[in-house]
Amino acid sequence: MSNINEQPLAPPETPPPTAARPAPAGSRWVVPIVVGVVSLLVGAAAGSAVTAVVIGAAQRADDAAMAEAAEQAKSEFFSDAANQCNLDGVVEIADQGRTMIVDGEGEDLGSGDVSFSDLDCIIDAVGAPASVKELMYSTRSLDGRQSGEWDDISASWSYHPDDGLDIIFEIVE
Repeated sequence: MSNINEQPLAPPETPPPTAARPAPAGSRWVVPIVVGVVSLLVGAAAGSAVTAVVIGAAQRADDAAMAEAAEQAKSEFFSDAANQCNLDGVVEIADQGRTMIVDGEGEDLGSGDVSFSDLDCIIDAVGAPASVKELMYSTRSLDGRQSGEWDDISASWSYHPDDGLDIIFEIVE
């Protein structure tokens, strides 16, 4: 039996909704500004890294090209010197252009093909300092093989009146 005085159960009361307070005027922009600044910093760092990689690659390519050009110039150095003195085919260029063999003429027939004036030209063309040039010209047959170095060039020579002044020039590292 039901009691008339009984009232149907009401759903539990929920608290009234609270009115949302609007955010202060300046705080709406904080998050977008922080995100923008962080994005800017990340972009700058990434751009710097990419630029460094590109510049590094370009520098390595330039260095390789310069090294190849320097090596090419070295391999042509003795050929250019022989050409300058009109001794192409008279002096021997060997070892991929890194050696030049000069056979100076002596008193014996067939001792060499390079005259004294041509020797003077070729010694000057390879940039021998005056001290080395003087040592070459003052070598006696009793002195044996002599040598000298300057810049990236080494020279060794011997002299005998019958055989003339014979010189081997080499490019050294």
